[in-house]
Parts: sequence; structure tokens; C-alpha cells
Amino acid sequence: MAKLNAFSFLFLLLLCVGICKGDWCVVKFTASDAAMQSFIDSACSSHASYMLDLNYRKNNVCQQDIGTIAITDPSYGSCHYP
Repeated sequence: MAKLNAFSFLFLLLLCVGICKGDWCVVKFTASDAAMQSFIDSACSSHASYMLDLNYRKNNVCQQDIGTIAITDPSYGSCHYP
């Protein structure tokens, strides 16, 4: 659960300081741990929001059960979203 809290903080921080450049598919705050774990497992243990966004870019569909559309770039540090 601590990882989710840290992720939530990072996501909120990115929303506050981000610049609108497009849209990204990121994890919903209401997504269940089981749903996120299932998605991560299917994505070979990659970062869930990054994998959601890649899936969104490829299929033009944000998985509504665990994802939501963000209008600020969620990139941080060396992790750059496409």
C-alpha cells in the first residue's frame, strides 16, 4: 500500500506542475490493487501507467477499469512517456 501512496503523491505532483501537451492514459486512484497487479503482471512487471499509456497509444483505448485520461505529461526523472 505504501507504493500506491507514493505513486499517488508523484501523480498529484505531476498534475500540479505539468504543462498541457496532450493526453496520456494513467492509473485511476480508484483502481483496485488486484486490477493493477493483474495489468502489471500482463505487462511483464513494467510501470503500470507507462504500460497503460503504451496500450492507449497502440489501441487508442484507455482501459476504463484502471485507467483515466491525464492532460499533463506524467514523465518524471529518466522516465519519459511517449
